[in-house]
Amino acid sequence: MWVVIPVKRFPNAKSRLGPLLSEAERESLAQAMLHDVLSAVSSARGVSGIVVVSHEVRARYAVERVGGLFLEESGNGLNAAVRQAAGWLATHGRREMFVLPGDVPLVTAREVDDLIQRHSGLPAVTLAPDRERDGTNALLLSPLDVITCIFGRGSFAAHLAAAREVGVEPGVVTLAGLALDIDHPLDLRALLTFEDDSESLAYLMDSGIAERLLPHSSRAQGGGANWPF
Repeated sequence: MWVVIPVKRFPNAKSRLGPLLSEAERESLAQAMLHDVLSAVSSARGVSGIVVVSHEVRARYAVERVGGLFLEESGNGLNAAVRQAAGWLATHGRREMFVLPGDVPLVTAREVDDLIQRHSGLPAVTLAPDRERDGTNALLLSPLDVITCIFGRGSFAAHLAAAREVGVEPGVVTLAGLALDIDHPLDLRALLTFEDDSESLAYLMDSGIAERLLPHSSRAQGGGANWPF
């Protein structure tokens, strides 16, 4: 299955982390998170291709390093980028896609493969929600146009409803790594409670951000069991 990763330009990414991080720090974190996502996807056995859609030239370098393809974003916004990628895939004879954001740094190759294995049938819709079950952190579609992608606030419920409107009962898979997307200050603090070898966590530790945000707390052994809030 082909994986589609829409990516904002790094200077524009993660503005809601502004109270905690400088613009340069947000930019570096966005780049590190994309590297983590690409590492997981490129290591997954069930992935046959990767497409990044973006205006960000550093995203081109990142995806091409793992053997993927880059599409220069022709519109604006996440949903437009996904539609562009779907059109490219359809033109090249692909009938399904796996949409994954670039801000889920704890996602693993095993989770990617798990989702692909659970996605079966035609038509089919499979979703992985965020930890609040508000957003959609992974969306698998067969065929490509079985539903319209509606990413954004409340997208998990919107995608469920869209699938049911066309007579497809969606599969829902909750996965620990994939559930944590980094949008808000609480998400960032939650990330810092995990023990993981991700580039994102290494950046947060090496830059001094981790110590600044959690000066009196140590990260929980085993991953996120005891969040300090």
